[in-house]
Amino acid sequence: MKFIDCNHQANIIHQYIEEQLHHSYLKEYIDQPYIDRDRIYFLLLPFVNEGRTLNKEVVQWISTAMLLQIALDTHEKVTISELDPLKERQLTVLAGVYFSSLYYKILADTDDLDLIAVLAKAIKEINESKISIYKEEHQNLDGLMSSLKTRESAIVSKFFRFFEDDKWIRIVEQALLYKKLVQERICIEHSQNTSFIKALSTLTFESASETPSLKLTKEESRHLLSSVDKLISSTKKTIQTQLENIEPVTPYFKKLIVELLPYAEPEPMTKLYAEEG
Repeated sequence: MKFIDCNHQANIIHQYIEEQLHHSYLKEYIDQPYIDRDRIYFLLLPFVNEGRTLNKEVVQWISTAMLLQIALDTHEKVTISELDPLKERQLTVLAGVYFSSLYYKILADTDDLDLIAVLAKAIKEINESKISIYKEEHQNLDGLMSSLKTRESAIVSKFFRFFEDDKWIRIVEQALLYKKLVQERICIEHSQNTSFIKALSTLTFESASETPSLKLTKEESRHLLSSVDKLISSTKKTIQTQLENIEPVTPYFKKLIVELLPYAEPEPMTKLYAEEG
C-alpha cells in the first residue's frame, strides 16, 4: 500500500474522531483535544499488512483506541493550580470522562466486547505506570524508562496483540517513547514541571527527593536536558536498528519512522502540568 493511500485512510479516521470529539460547550472552555496522527498511522499497521479495505468497522476500532488515549491525555491536563479557573479544571475532568464514554459507546455499537477487555487491561497498565512515576517509586533509570514507555504505548501494544500483529510492537513502543522524550525535553526548556521530570530529578539529584517542589536551577535544568538528550539519542539508535532488521518493511511505515526521527512535533502545551495522573 502506498503512503499516500495510508494518508488518505488516516484522514478518514482523523475526521471521524474530530466529529466524535466535537462538543460546542467544552470547546468554549478547554483546549481542543490533540489528535496524534502518528498513532493513527501506527494503529493502521495490522490492516495495511493484511491489505484490508478501510471499512466502517476498522475506522471504529482505530477511533476507539484513539479516543481512549485522548481521554487519558485529557485527564493529565488537570492542574491543581489556583491560577486556573475552577470551572475550567472541572470541565477538563468531565471532558476526559466524556471522551472515555465515547470509546465505550462506539465499541458497544460494534459488539466488540473482547476488544473492550483488552483495552481495559491497557488502561490498568497505564494507570499503574502513571502512579509509579508520580510516586517516584523507581530505583533506577531503566525502571523509570520502562514505566514511561508503558504509559505511552500500552494501548497500541494491546491493540496489535488483539489483531495478532506482534512484529511491530517493539519498534512502535520505542517510537512513542521517542516522541514523549522530545516532548519532555521541551517542558524542561520552558520550565514546565511534569511527573516524569520530577521523577528523573529525584534519580539525578540527591537533594531532589528532599525538596521535590523546588524549581530547578539553571545548572540542574542543563544537566537534565543533557540526560534527556542521551535518552533521545539512545532511543533513536534502537529504532534505527529495529527498522533495519524488521521484515517485511512496509514502505509507508518506514517513511513514517524516518520522518519522525529527526524531529517530533509535540502536542502544544498550553497548560502548566502541576500534577499528572
